[in-house]
Amino acid sequence: MVPGNKNASLYAFNARLFAYLRILLIIILSALALFPIYAVLVNSFKNNGEIFASPFTLPSVFTASAYVGILTKNADFWIFLTNSCLVALGTISLNLLVSFMAALALSRLHFNGRTILYNYFIMGMLFPITVAILPLYLQLRALNLIGSLNGVVLSQVAFSIPMSVFILTNFFKEIPQELQEATQVDGGGIWTFGFWVLLPISGPVVSTVTILTFIQSWNQFLLPLLVLDNRKTFTIPLGVMQYQGQFTSGWNFIMAFITISMIPMVLFYLFLQKYIVSGLTAGAVKG
Repeated sequence: MVPGNKNASLYAFNARLFAYLRILLIIILSALALFPIYAVLVNSFKNNGEIFASPFTLPSVFTASAYVGILTKNADFWIFLTNSCLVALGTISLNLLVSFMAALALSRLHFNGRTILYNYFIMGMLFPITVAILPLYLQLRALNLIGSLNGVVLSQVAFSIPMSVFILTNFFKEIPQELQEATQVDGGGIWTFGFWVLLPISGPVVSTVTILTFIQSWNQFLLPLLVLDNRKTFTIPLGVMQYQGQFTSGWNFIMAFITISMIPMVLFYLFLQKYIVSGLTAGAVKG
């Protein structure tokens, strides 16, 4: 066999082997990620005896009694769901408004200290929530926001802004300067350019920020636990904790509660997930 052909065959074999190993690794990691969801889902259709006897097998008889009980006989669930929706909507709206204006200024205006200000935002991505618990609580108490959903919204926005500003600023920097100059020729200022020119073409990156903010808000446990002190203002994560304490022996109800609480987040993600990659990679390569 010709040495060149032998090397080519070996290279092709190694390439196929690497591709198969990569696929196998993806399957294993996907299975590990999906297994907890599978366990919660199948156990929500079992009774308690079957959950303890065979927690990881399919139910012998599917029963939706836990779902019926939560949706029709538990008014607290709808309160928790409403509160989570209000907090998520407020967090997304305020975060997008503040982050958009900050990113617009940092990417399109030239002023002293712009780099320092941008780095200040980026440093917020490295700041852990746990370190800020005590000063955050004292500040919210001084503003009389303890026990209020507004306190949760403001707290979540504060920790969402750094990542949002980082994503939006990198995208806005890649928008051609000629568009801004054309707007100025027509008599428009920076805000006209931002809201009438830049915003309409920023759909993918705005959708990315929206998805990330929604997931963070919907899953947030520590901040609502810090701020809220009345079950009538609890969000879904706190509701799961409350429900688990109330129905420790009813694991099928707990699993059903967790399953229902995941549905809005999954649907929201599936609806907008096509924008995530395009939004995160926007501005990564100069064209």
